Amino acid sequence: MKRMSNHALLFIGAGLYLALGGIAGFVTINAILLLWLAIDRFRQDRNRLAMILIAVCALVLVVQQIGFVIVIVLISLGIYYLRARPQGAGNGESRHRLVLNMRQDRQSWVLHSMSFWHAFGEIRLDLSLAIPEEKETVIVLQGIVGNIDLIVPEDYGLDVEASTLLGQVGLGKQTEGGFLHRVRWRSPDYESKEQKVKLQLFYLVGNIRIRPI
Repeated sequence: MKRMSNHALLFIGAGLYLALGGIAGFVTINAILLLWLAIDRFRQDRNRLAMILIAVCALVLVVQQIGFVIVIVLISLGIYYLRARPQGAGNGESRHRLVLNMRQDRQSWVLHSMSFWHAFGEIRLDLSLAIPEEKETVIVLQGIVGNIDLIVPEDYGLDVEASTLLGQVGLGKQTEGGFLHRVRWRSPDYESKEQKVKLQLFYLVGNIRIRPI
């Protein structure tokens, strides 16, 4: 019986592959499958080869489905501009880039509200090393593909809204992934904390880690 079920799943999978390949093109479908496998491998051991494969597959999808990609970029930018100045963000830094590589995890740095949109990016921020300018800091990060690693002191009030179309979101020791994943969490004593940080993170393909220490 189990063997028959496996055969049925195999036939269904083959049928879906042929149908979707006929609609979107087999190069596109193969790129999506490889992208999924690369993201899964990257989640396991952060393999550099997997990261390269993710970039290559994303480039293939851009070339093969340029019209669809333009629509996604425009929608993503529209959502970014709607969220780029959330309540409490003040006059923080705001910019958009094709590629963003930001690391603030080795020495003291000044923390202020910020809003960034990018197509591809890798961001690592250690807030335990930061000198905050405001009592409440708002950080908005949004893009198409992103690898985000944020370290937040436990004595901070933390408000998190994070979502990915494909990928994973980790908060503390809990990590969940898959399609259309969303996390909404707020410290129970958020309002009473002397220092607060509000995180708004939105990616089409993303690996998001938020680590209180």
